[in-house]
Amino acid sequence: MNSTQRDELAVFQAALLDLLSEGRPPEETLRRLRADAAFAAHQDYIATFEPRMVEVATALVKKWGRREHGSRPDS
Repeated sequence: MNSTQRDELAVFQAALLDLLSEGRPPEETLRRLRADAAFAAHQDYIATFEPRMVEVATALVKKWGRREHGSRPDS
């Protein structure tokens, strides 16, 4: 993976974390992942997401998610 790919992945991961931290129902989160241009380059990966997986990821982010500076995404 080159530095451009790493940067693109970091942007995707940050946007995904932000979306999951909103605590929306999994179906809505999936709709937004599929529709938002910020996720366009990762649609093949997103197509593998199942609602239950997104539900669990949302719960994990709510309970354990933290930013580098130490704050939780929901704070």
